[in-house]
Amino acid sequence: MTSPRAWLIWTIGIFAYLVAVSQRTSFGVVGLEATDRFHASAAQISFFTVLQLLVYAALQIPVGVMVDRFGSRAMIAGGAILMALGQLQLAFADNIPGGVLGRVLVGAGDAMTFVSVIRLIPLWFAPVRVPLLTQLTGMSGQLGQLFSVVPFALIIHSAGWTPAFLTLAAMSALAVVLVLVLLQDQ
Repeated sequence: MTSPRAWLIWTIGIFAYLVAVSQRTSFGVVGLEATDRFHASAAQISFFTVLQLLVYAALQIPVGVMVDRFGSRAMIAGGAILMALGQLQLAFADNIPGGVLGRVLVGAGDAMTFVSVIRLIPLWFAPVRVPLLTQLTGMSGQLGQLFSVVPFALIIHSAGWTPAFLTLAAMSALAVVLVLVLLQDQ
């Protein structure tokens, strides 16, 4: 029988991943606002997302090595810290280099999350549960896309750029607190 603690650990991991996905996809709903804010063309704004994904991809192998060395807790917390810093940077950036720096931080933090959450599953659950929980983790995290489309879009259109990105930073900060207080590697 799986302990309630294991389910709590997994749930916190899923929350951190959901936050990471919302951070990753948030820029998809701010195209027009971003072109105005950064006085940039659509092509320049697309670079923000492409660079973020390149950072994410480039860090997958190093992150895999680091999660084995430092553990999931440290990597998930570190990733959420980087994403919070990236969203804070975006909240106040008003030029392309500042915006790009924010997206690089988000990409780096995002890269640290999924593999670290997946690493928790075999540590806390019986081998027979690992495949199903791995799939459910990936699917659950994708709910972050819904957050970046609906509530985030509502915030950006009603409150503006800075409050919207501060909300994303706050979500990452909440993930950091939950991970540091409740998540354990073993």
